[in-house]
Amino acid sequence: MNFEFFIAQRMRSSSTSESTVSGRIIKIAITAIALGMVMMLIALGTSLGLQKEIKAKTIALSGDIRIAPFENNNSNISITPIDTLELRKELWWDKNQVEHLYPYVAKGVLLKTKSEFEGAVVKGVDKAFPWHKLSPYLIEGKFPVFDSLVSKEIVLSQTLVQKLNLNLGDRLTAYFQNDDPGSVPRIRYFNLVAIYQTDFPDFDNSFTFVDMRQLQKINGWKDQQIGGVEIFLTPQAEMISYAEKIYTELPPHIDVQRVDQLYQGIFDWIALFDFNVLIILIVMILVGTLNMTTALLVLILERSRMVGVLKSLGANNRQIQKVFLWNAVYIILRGLAWGNALGLAFLIGQSYFGWIQLDPATYFVSTVPIALPLPLFIGLNLLVLSVCSLLLWIPSLIVGKIDPTEAVRFR
Repeated sequence: MNFEFFIAQRMRSSSTSESTVSGRIIKIAITAIALGMVMMLIALGTSLGLQKEIKAKTIALSGDIRIAPFENNNSNISITPIDTLELRKELWWDKNQVEHLYPYVAKGVLLKTKSEFEGAVVKGVDKAFPWHKLSPYLIEGKFPVFDSLVSKEIVLSQTLVQKLNLNLGDRLTAYFQNDDPGSVPRIRYFNLVAIYQTDFPDFDNSFTFVDMRQLQKINGWKDQQIGGVEIFLTPQAEMISYAEKIYTELPPHIDVQRVDQLYQGIFDWIALFDFNVLIILIVMILVGTLNMTTALLVLILERSRMVGVLKSLGANNRQIQKVFLWNAVYIILRGLAWGNALGLAFLIGQSYFGWIQLDPATYFVSTVPIALPLPLFIGLNLLVLSVCSLLLWIPSLIVGKIDPTEAVRFR
């Protein structure tokens, strides 16, 4: 067995005794590291969870990449149509990059029931629309299937359903603006077949889904004329470079926007989470290191006589330093073990029970989501262990200051 490790083991039982000063200090250090680890796991798990959930919602609502005319960029309404032939899909399509794409048409509408009315944006989609992306947010009903017949079914958010005082299966009237001056609005009747809620206020307050062919007829567009195309990328795709590739292959009047450009304010906001988590990690590691430094110094001073004996027997400073560093690593590992156990218990409990609630109007989610990939969890533990161990080498240098002659005579 390694000499330093053997001596460290023999020291451990007496050093953790309640009758010694170092024993109480070590317990405080273990507690500090455990609490610091709990805080870091909670900060990391909740931050990543919020980022992942908000990104997933924005992508589910608009895809990773949107192709539309420049005239439509600053509006949720499809003002100018584009022909599907203008997309030049054969020049940029890559099955390794694109998971799914679908065309859409968006138009303003006034929804009316017998007693209520509400303005909204109708998003017309076809049978290629990936309803499974919205499935996690389905509250009631069943998403429509747009086949050969033009559908009169509509999907509304729970927010709009409550404002319009509707129930699943009810009929409502939709008034669309007529582009001909002086003409009366165009009227369509729809049946409510599905209710969703994303907790994304800007979307839930406005967007509904219908058959795209309804809006094409209202706008007087041909079958191949659409408002734009939204693209879902594969997990391995590089969004920025692929969006640039698509843009270079399209006509000059058609633009390409990434989801982080469409919702720039939201993405800038969630990017701040990374900075906040970084601050928490730094503070918690510093607190843990300072507590470990105190514990190590007390342990060395309390064992100064042992240090003198070891030196008199021929042990050098580096060997004695390693003895105390082995004990320090053991203390850190105990703190990490307790911290991981408590932190993971909290995160798992939150994932299953969702006892911490949030305001959807502010955070876009109703409960705190959790995400903590295994590689990141392991990396955090290794980071804390490595940083604390390396920084503890500095206080261990006090071993070299202990005179064996004075230490052995000390009572």
